[in-house]
Formats: sequence, C-alpha cells, structure tokens
Amino acid sequence: MAILAPIQAVMATVGFLIFVDLATGIWAALKRSEKITSAAIRRTLSKMVIYQTAVISGFLIEQYILSNELPITKVVAGFIGLVEFKSILENGNVILGTNIFKLLIAKLGSKNDQL
Repeated sequence: MAILAPIQAVMATVGFLIFVDLATGIWAALKRSEKITSAAIRRTLSKMVIYQTAVISGFLIEQYILSNELPITKVVAGFIGLVEFKSILENGNVILGTNIFKLLIAKLGSKNDQL
C-alpha cells in the first residue's frame, strides 16, 4: 500500500530484528538442549503481527491525527528495537557462554581504567 511507503524501512528493520531474535533464540535453545516447539515459533509470528501493527498504528496516528507533531513512529520502533536487541544480546550470552556487553565494555575500556 502506497500509504505505508514512508515506513517501509522501519517495518523491514523491525522484521529483521525479529528474525535475528528468532535465529539466535533457536541457537541458544539448542545450546541449552531445549526442544524447539511450534509454540515458540507461533510466539514469534504473533510478535511480528503485533509489532508491525504497532508501527503502522503509530504512523497513522502521527500522520493523520497529530499532523507530525510527535515522532510516534520512531518512538514505537525505537522501543521495539531496544526490546529485540536486548533479547538478541541475552541469546548471545547463552550462545557464547559469557556476558557480551561486559566483554565489549572490557575490550573498549582503556588500560588506565584498570589501574
């Protein structure tokens, strides 16, 4: 639909993050020797529908009710992105067996910080 053209990139980004979360979630579950069930896949499909509906709703409210006064689409997509990114990091922690964020901070830290 042409009306959604301005948010195609946002919707694609949300979809990509959900897919990466699914892939890393399956990998982490395999590392924990858990079964992959249809219920888990169904939750991902539900999440995709809910998140995309939230982005579209935010865009429509922003465009046609608030006349672009507030960037609701970006706020909604940003919140969704943070949630998915946190989940991806948590899955990465399981996959690698270490806290990725702490490891990254330690690698980026200066030698002076260790004194």
